[in-house]
Amino acid sequence: MTFFTVLILFRTLLNRSMWANPVSNVMDGWWIWKVDTNGEKVLTTECFENIILMFPFTVLLMWTAKEKMIKHLNIKNIILKCTQVAFLFSVCIEFLQLFLRLGTFQLSDIFYNTFGGCLGGVAYGVCWKLKKCS
Repeated sequence: MTFFTVLILFRTLLNRSMWANPVSNVMDGWWIWKVDTNGEKVLTTECFENIILMFPFTVLLMWTAKEKMIKHLNIKNIILKCTQVAFLFSVCIEFLQLFLRLGTFQLSDIFYNTFGGCLGGVAYGVCWKLKKCS
């Protein structure tokens, strides 16, 4: 869990260059196609990267600390807690990018990270339920 958290922070904060205006693209990154400076459509994978970034994070989090985080274990509470943690972690990362001027602050990153965390919660909840039933 610690190793993966460090990987996330390295990818989102530590491996970034300084930006003069970190709020220049707040509403950017909502789709897989982007128009470059030449006016051509370019395929981008930012949304998939953000989803994939949080998916294993929430699975590992539930695997290591679900009993400490959730009072009544059921699928609904697992998914809710994973979504909540992914949202808060993503907001923290985005505000650190904003205040430290490392990368850009984007609402789409918060959305896709939260969605990835929710999917991780669904995957872990289903596996937990299947394991519990057998």
